[in-house]
Amino acid sequence: MRSRRFAVDKGTDAVGEIVAEYEGSVYLRPPGGGVEWSVPPNQVRPCTEAELRSAKLLSTPVVVFPWA
Repeated sequence: MRSRRFAVDKGTDAVGEIVAEYEGSVYLRPPGGGVEWSVPPNQVRPCTEAELRSAKLLSTPVVVFPWA
């Protein structure tokens, strides 16, 4: 099993999982899932543990039960 790698898009400060690197672009996907986006390799940097924790927390869906 390969380890997941995360990076920060320096243009938007968004954290994403690196899902591919192809023809001069790095493709990122939000930690909780969603639409991928691409950035040039010079526009990404490794994310810190704190940034990753925050991004995961903010992307976790909140489930509301109708009977609660």
